[in-house]
Parts: sequence; C-alpha cells; structure tokens
Amino acid sequence: MEQTLLVLKPDATMRRGVGAAVLDQIMTNLPDIKFKGFLEMAVPGHLAEQHYAIHKEKFFYPWLLQFIQVGNIIATVLEGEKVVNRLRDVLGATFVEKASPDSLRGKYGLVGGVNVAHASDEPANALNEITLWQQEANLDLTIDGLEPINKYITRWREAPVFATQDIRQICEEYSQEYCFRTGYLEKIVELLVDECPDWSNQDLQSLADAILGNMDLDRNKS
Repeated sequence: MEQTLLVLKPDATMRRGVGAAVLDQIMTNLPDIKFKGFLEMAVPGHLAEQHYAIHKEKFFYPWLLQFIQVGNIIATVLEGEKVVNRLRDVLGATFVEKASPDSLRGKYGLVGGVNVAHASDEPANALNEITLWQQEANLDLTIDGLEPINKYITRWREAPVFATQDIRQICEEYSQEYCFRTGYLEKIVELLVDECPDWSNQDLQSLADAILGNMDLDRNKS
C-alpha cells in the first residue's frame, strides 16, 4: 500500500466550488482509496520553503512560495494500491495547457502552474512530504479524512464554478501584451468574486497577482 500527499492549492480552496468538485471527483475516480487527516490552513513561509526546497535553485521558486501563501490550502493523505500514479493520472499533466480536458487540471486549472493541486510524484518523495507536513503542519494521520472532506463537499458543492475559461482567456490576452498588467488584474478579480465567497478583495487581488505572476515567469526567465 502506498501513501501520497494531496494539497489543494489556493486556486482551488479559495474558489470553493472548485475545491469541492476536485475532492468529489477524486473520491469518485478512486473509490477504494482511504483518506487520512484533513487540514485547511494558511501555509507559513518556513513550510512553503521546505515543501518546495527541491526547486530552490530554479527561477520559478519565488513564485511557488508566493502562490501557495496567497490563501488557504487543504492537505490530506491518500492511501491505497499504486495511489501515487493513480492520483496524478486523475489530476492530469502538471501544466494546465498540457493536461487532458477530462482531467481535473484540464477542467479547473487556470494557467501553467496555477493547476489546482499538488500531488507527490513518487513513493519516496511522498513519504518525505508526508513526514514534513506531519512535523510542520501537525497533519494528523490518525484522523479519518473522509468525514471532513464530505462535509466540505456538502457545504460548497453548490458554489459557482464558471470563471475558468474566462480567466484563461484573460491570461491569453495578457500574454500578448507582453509586459502591461493594467486592467488585467482587475478583470480577474471581478471573475473571482462570486467563486470566492469568503475572501476579501485584497485576498482576491493576491490570487490574481499570482496568476499573472505565473504568466510572467517565461518573460523573466534568465
């Protein structure tokens, strides 16, 4: 039996209906999998740095730290037969543009690495990541994660989920402008308002800024 870490990123948890849909569809596609532990939390800087330490020398590392800290995440551990690869198959390719339209990232991811969720890429890394989150975030694997996940889904399943394609279009238009953000951040915030019912305008601006920041990565690549 394998275990793997699942972290719903701020683009899923802040967009409440997206977070509920992702969890629901993971459960549907992996009906034999057990869920251990459940946390909804803001990620502190030291945990973000350790979680992404493998990417520390890469040009996109600062953006990874920014993105995972713009809003709450949900963390849980999945346990089951070959669960590492099975979960990654359900999520789809890492970059949204390469993900199958039928995958969760293809359905709900916004652009590039703004891709709904993190999942461990191999069993050995999964064990390291799970240990880190147990130690630094008090992720308690003795707690059955199924009950809080079902409560989350029930609470937010009716929340609106309709902005994905419009935000993708705005990102495409922004990419053509090359360097000017004027108006684009505000357009994304307007689209996020209904999908993020319990977040402030400042929170939504932080998420929108991280979305456009992902678009800027290739421009600023050294």
